[in-house]
Amino acid sequence: MKSSSPISVAVIGLGWVATHRHIPIILRHPQLRLFGVVDKRPERLKDITAKYPQLNTSLSVDGEMPWGDDVQAVLIATDPFNHYHLAKKMLLAGKNVLIEKPLSMTPDEAVELHDISKYHGVSLCVVHNFQFARSTVKLQEMIRTGQLGDIISIEAIQFSNPHRRLPVWYEQLPYGLFYDESPHMFYMIEALAGGPVSRLSSTVIRRSGQSTPLSVTANYAAGTLPIRLSMNFEAALSEWHIVVMGSKGIGIVDIFRDILMILPNDGQHRAREIVTSSLSAFVTHFSGFFSSGLLLVGGKLFYGADVVWQHFIDEMVGIKISKEISSISGGRIVEMQHDLMKNSLTQEIPS
Repeated sequence: MKSSSPISVAVIGLGWVATHRHIPIILRHPQLRLFGVVDKRPERLKDITAKYPQLNTSLSVDGEMPWGDDVQAVLIATDPFNHYHLAKKMLLAGKNVLIEKPLSMTPDEAVELHDISKYHGVSLCVVHNFQFARSTVKLQEMIRTGQLGDIISIEAIQFSNPHRRLPVWYEQLPYGLFYDESPHMFYMIEALAGGPVSRLSSTVIRRSGQSTPLSVTANYAAGTLPIRLSMNFEAALSEWHIVVMGSKGIGIVDIFRDILMILPNDGQHRAREIVTSSLSAFVTHFSGFFSSGLLLVGGKLFYGADVVWQHFIDEMVGIKISKEISSISGGRIVEMQHDLMKNSLTQEIPS
């Protein structure tokens, strides 16, 4: 698809991520035109047309859009249960599709969607956004240029407070919130490791009667590089961090705040070295907090989702294919989810 005119976009699903992240990006982008929206809840359509009365709207659970002939690209931001059938319907209609993670509910569905997109010559991409956030990009550059020295290991740590804003449907997913949120951890691990990883071992602790686990721990490897994943879904706070251990220092991505903290190697851990590492932690965290805060206040803190959209546009117009958000990448992440759910040592404790 090559055109100098803006690409007409329809959004299916008007939850928080669509209205607070994707739609602002679409409206700001000169190569995009928000043409219409679809949702199954009339109150959501009423709210958005109050702000943007020019939009075409459709009240539908199946992505019906009577005005869809002029739509060239579709964002699917519904619950994961509907990703497969909505994406398939749009791809068969010749639409380019950008879909929120996870790409599908099963690996077979992911493969089928990929094959359909290739057969019909349209793009299918997935929103793997945090790997394009400012903090992650800086850390990737430090790894590439050797500023952290030899990379020794990677740690991915997720604490999730069950009382924060969460989708109402998450407990219906296999492994509940794990299935909705783990794609972020998996693609971030691969992005920082520089390629696919393989699972070595994993343990899941579950409470009886609950879909979402209490905790998930897993060990992976990218070649000789060890990687550890630790997720706790009953924490008192929500914090997501990726830690890259290097011989010269450590880089820590604070995912929720889009902050990169750098701590130098503290040698023999003497007082002077402790002070140096403490100052580095303070300075890098404060500067990141300040810059992210300014973007947040200005409504421009998109956590890499704006870069995802640019990659999606570039693929649609034939400039380049972005493997990081490709349907192949999305399918591999789904395979990693199912591999862990199927092959982990699972222990259950009473509720």
